Formats: sequence, structure tokens, C-alpha cells
Amino acid sequence: MIDRILQDLEREGISYVPQLLDESALEAAHHFFEAHKINFSPAKVGASDNKKRVELLRGDFSYWLDPLLPPKELAFMFDFLNQLKKAVNNRFFLGLQDYECHLAYYPQGTFYRKHLDCFERDSSRKLTFIFYLNQNWLPEYGGELVVYNKDGSIKESYLPLPGTFICFLSDEYPHEVRCATRERRSFTGWIHNKMIY
Repeated sequence: MIDRILQDLEREGISYVPQLLDESALEAAHHFFEAHKINFSPAKVGASDNKKRVELLRGDFSYWLDPLLPPKELAFMFDFLNQLKKAVNNRFFLGLQDYECHLAYYPQGTFYRKHLDCFERDSSRKLTFIFYLNQNWLPEYGGELVVYNKDGSIKESYLPLPGTFICFLSDEYPHEVRCATRERRSFTGWIHNKMIY
């Protein structure tokens, strides 16, 4: 699976892997999600020294996780990310070091406007990753991740199907999260080429 992701990244700069998480992993993530939902905070926008909540731009809620102390319920995802980081470094010499990650949920009717994950003042985010954690999802629920080319044209559109994994180069692809008619859940983050922890 890792080899396929590397080939995708080399060819397209993005990789889509359906059903990377099995039902047991999704069930474990569900229980962790429910147990910690009270600890989620409204997601904000802006630089780290000037973050603010702007619901016209994004409506999700986040619960940040420490990669050095991964919860056992999410162990598979952390193990997979560690393997992926090593493989990407061996193949592309990106100098990936630490990653930051969080659980996220979008309440019904919320979205995240088109944006780029790499900041002007800090370009250390190199690889964006997303695991979709809803246990079921139908096309009519919406909630697509829409990935754009730099010229503004749509490159791909992905439904947040259960257990799906997506990763792409953080500085290459603007993207947005469209409204859904159900709560939309994910485990997401970025691998940096600098130390964070």
C-alpha cells in the first residue's frame, strides 16, 4: 500500500486509498471520538499569533493529538503515518520530521472554504493527510473534499467514504470541504520538514 501511495505522489502529487481503515479501526475511532467530543474546540484561521474563529470560512471543530502519546484506539493510523513518513523520505528526500494531527468534525451544513495548507510565513508543511472516520456515508450526504489545480480548475473531488485515506503535497493543491447533510468526521494533519515536538 505504501508503495502505491509513493507512486501516486510521484505521478500526481496526490494519493487516494479507499477503505484503508477496516471496520474495527473505524469502530475504535468512533468510541474515542464519542468519549472526547466534549473536548473539541472551534477551529480557527490565521497565523499562530493571530488565530480567530471565522465561520464564513470554516465551521469545523478540532481535538488536537500528541503524536508522541498516541491513543491506543488510533494506534493503526499513527503507525501508518510513521511508516509513510519514512518511506516518503527514502523516496523523495523531503526531510520530513514531525507531524501534527487532530480529529475534526463538521456539523451538518458547515464547510471549509478553498485554502492552501502551506503558509507564507511557514512553509514547513509538506504532506497533508486525511483519514475519513464516518462509519457509513452515502453520496447524497455531500461533504466532498474538492482539490484544485493551481490554475483554479478542479483536479479531483472525493466523498468522505468510510476508512478512506488521502494525502497530497501541502504546497501544491488548494482544496475545500463542501457542506454535508450529516456530521462529517476525520483524522487529519500535516507532516513537516522541521521538528515540532
